[in-house]
This record gives sequence, structure tokens and C-alpha cells, in this order.
Amino acid sequence: MRRVFPLAGFFALACACGLPAHVRPVPAGSLALEAGVGGPAVRLEGTPVPLPLSTLGASYGLNDRWDVSAHAHLTPLLLGVAGMDVGTTWLALEQDGARPAVALTGRGYVFSDLDTGALFHGEATAAASWLLRERFLTYVSGSALYDVVESDVLWSLAAGTRVPFGRFALQLELGWYGPDYDASVAGAEWLTPGGHGALGLVLGGSYRFGGP
Repeated sequence: MRRVFPLAGFFALACACGLPAHVRPVPAGSLALEAGVGGPAVRLEGTPVPLPLSTLGASYGLNDRWDVSAHAHLTPLLLGVAGMDVGTTWLALEQDGARPAVALTGRGYVFSDLDTGALFHGEATAAASWLLRERFLTYVSGSALYDVVESDVLWSLAAGTRVPFGRFALQLELGWYGPDYDASVAGAEWLTPGGHGALGLVLGGSYRFGGP
């Protein structure tokens, strides 16, 4: 039997979608202000439109291999829900020619209506990246988010590119959210490949202070 989207879990996964992958730690001593918008795409009168899920936060480089980060999730505020995440990224492997750099990110999420309680979720992400022509940071990533309500793991896959313009950088990511879930029973008409999960886009931007 094909699995279906659990409502609470997919809400958490969708909120997490507004945050593009943290491909590599920010440089040591640097503070990066970060914003992201996007998510799974729904069809509106036949046209796929990514959900405008938005995040705003910052990352700080502890050293050449570790950083820490925190973000506020803004879109759930429209539903009376406050959300945030905290996390850290470790550069486990440097790029060496065609061999990609590998970064691992751990993140914790909390969402609450500030009245009835809070929901907590944990996420682990692995990203392989290649710096092409000393400018284009191209990557693929996979994430597993643990849904404490359903005691289930929600998967997502992504590919994207990050391009710097001085201390400013833009990041565009294509994601496949919940590839092992049956989208045919969802309450919305998702843009879905073969009826499994949902495709979407996320646009991210950052500005870095300090560091090299």
C-alpha cells in the first residue's frame, strides 16, 4: 500500500522547504544574514506555483569546518503559528578535483501557537557540492525530517546552484519533497512526478559580514 501525507508531518516538511540547503559552512568569523522563499508547487488553474514559504535568519562560522545557524519561519505566522529552527553544519570532506565536498547539517524545528503547546521536529541533511569555475557552487542533497506526531521520517531530495556577487549570494534550488508518499490523496493538487511527492522551487539570498 502506498503511504499518504500525514497532515501534521507534511505541514512541518513544507515549512522546512522555505529554507534552502546549507551546502557548506560560512567562513570562520563570518556572519551571514539569510533569507529564503519557496516550497512545493501547487497547480492554480493549471499553472504550477511554488508555495511562498519564507524564512529569515543568520549563520556564523565557528571555524573552517563548522558553523551554527538559526532562522525564523515567517509564513506560519499568517496561521497564528510561530516557528523557528536552530542548526549546525559540518564540512566532513573537502572538494578534491571531481570528488565533491560533503557537508552534514543537523537542524531542530519548533512550531507553536503559543497557546496549546509546541511541535518539535529534527532534520538531518547531507549535501555533495562542486565549485565550478571558482564561482558556481552546484550541489545535490538529501534530507530526512523526523515527524514526532506520526513517528515517521519524511524524505526530500534537492539540487541547486549558489552564485556569489561579492559578499552577496543567490541560491536556486529544485526540490522533490516526500518522494515515497502518495500525492493523489492530498488536499491540494501538487506538482508531482508520477503521483509521488511534490516538486518545488526555493530561492535563497545571503549577505556576509566579516571573514575573508
